[in-house]
Amino acid sequence: MDIAQNISVEDMASIKLWLLQESQRLEYARRSFEKEKQEFEDKKQKFEAERNIIMATVSEQARRTELESKTLATEKILFQQKLEILEAGFRTLCKEREDFETEKEKYRSRYAAAGTSGNGSVHVSAYNTGVFFNGVDNVLALKKRYRDLLKIFHPDNMDGDNETVQVINEEYAILKEQF
Repeated sequence: MDIAQNISVEDMASIKLWLLQESQRLEYARRSFEKEKQEFEDKKQKFEAERNIIMATVSEQARRTELESKTLATEKILFQQKLEILEAGFRTLCKEREDFETEKEKYRSRYAAAGTSGNGSVHVSAYNTGVFFNGVDNVLALKKRYRDLLKIFHPDNMDGDNETVQVINEEYAILKEQF
């Protein structure tokens, strides 16, 4: 208490003024801190809401990606199966063509005396014996064989032959009328 007795009234007033100002400054700092704390909490809540939206979007995209991956895998399997079927069909078609060429050469040699062209090849019409549609027993098989034969012997193809296509067309017309 000796200190309080040695202080003058003016000093005491200045100390009180200082304490009042410091109290106001602290109150203003506390309010600013509370305001900043509230802003921080609001931003935190906004961030959490945005984070939840983004996480939901990412989750949805992951689900879609997984679904697309499964679809792609399924389509890849189906494509492989279709490719195998087409390759098997192509191999069968090649074998049938080879067999046909063998049969054609057999008939050419058999009927070579019937007539030859200027280049030494046998006229197709000289041995027209129904070889092209041998074994065909219905309209659908006839049409399929006709399309396959045209694919092979069409004049636009490398091994195509116009005379052979004419004979195929003649035989097709005759057999189509029979069925």
